[in-house]
Amino acid sequence: MADLRLENIARDFYDGRQLRRVLFPINLTFKPGELTVLAGPSGSGKTTLLSIIGLVLRPSEGRMWLSGREVTGLADDVASKMRLATYGFVFQQPMLIDGLSVQDNILLALGIQGAHIPGVVRQRVAELLTSLGLADTARLPPQMISGGMKQRVSIARALIKDPAIILCDEPTSALDAENGQVVMGILKKIAVAEKRLVVVVSHDARVFPFADRLIKMENGTVVADTAAGKPQGLDVAS
Repeated sequence: MADLRLENIARDFYDGRQLRRVLFPINLTFKPGELTVLAGPSGSGKTTLLSIIGLVLRPSEGRMWLSGREVTGLADDVASKMRLATYGFVFQQPMLIDGLSVQDNILLALGIQGAHIPGVVRQRVAELLTSLGLADTARLPPQMISGGMKQRVSIARALIKDPAIILCDEPTSALDAENGQVVMGILKKIAVAEKRLVVVVSHDARVFPFADRLIKMENGTVVADTAAGKPQGLDVAS
């Protein structure tokens, strides 16, 4: 299990003419066993915040701790190793490779391909696919399965490394209502039953009922957080 603590995290971008602040000082703690949704309109800073949480972007200001270890100023190679060991990522598009089977797409996350795949790894893939309702898809190419199934394969790819933290960027926006519900149900189980830390960025109101915690962002700041007093009538879609 892992937890994250952010202290006065801010981010600036240079737009070619001037330095522009897109994320103002933010203080948040994320705990395992919870599915947290970062909501807000386009440009609110939620994806920038997710990228900092995932050690993809460095903050311009502030400090961040992962399970008690400060990770703010890690060297690029150290941050990369920590990201590979600790995080799983699920994106809006599954980004599967059509020339590979479902199994091989999942194994890409481990850097394993070809005929010499350890039996224990093959078994782990089979178990993941079964748990996600994809038991019969291992040898199929992605173009032969539905969009909802592809997104479940991307979840399996994120889980194959047994990460403590799962970060998802708009995982349901390309799915219909039924498949979106399936994907969110899986992510909820991963968070609560498996005691992982799961953060989902979304403006899709269909995902909000699955959240243990809703954080609303606007203009680079947190304007509401159900963990802070659980305010009633939080309108995260506005």
